[in-house]
Amino acid sequence: MTLDEIVNGLSRIKGVIAAAVVDYGSGMMMASHTNDSGFDLEAASAGCVNIIRAKMKTVAHLELDDELHDIQISLHNQIHLICPCTNKENIFVYLVADRKVANLSICRRSLFSAEKLVEF
Repeated sequence: MTLDEIVNGLSRIKGVIAAAVVDYGSGMMMASHTNDSGFDLEAASAGCVNIIRAKMKTVAHLELDDELHDIQISLHNQIHLICPCTNKENIFVYLVADRKVANLSICRRSLFSAEKLVEF
């Protein structure tokens, strides 16, 4: 499955505003799809790069014998989900959903399934 197919599949979930596969080493989106032309997915992804880098730095600083599984950011109107890829270094899958429409459980489960499909 291509990266475009992965993000397009995530974007078909009810309530999803946008989805992307992002390289947090370079800060570049590798694939993206948005259902809302007014949503700046590139800026949102860049913000997530900063978040994931900071959290990974914190985990390393605390010398935790653990890995980052996912990050959930809940806004009043949106949910942002970030899931680092376990089989690809410096890559994460990002999903943004409308909090009033989307089913959080379905979004999370789909994100975790998509993360396992990321290969290139």
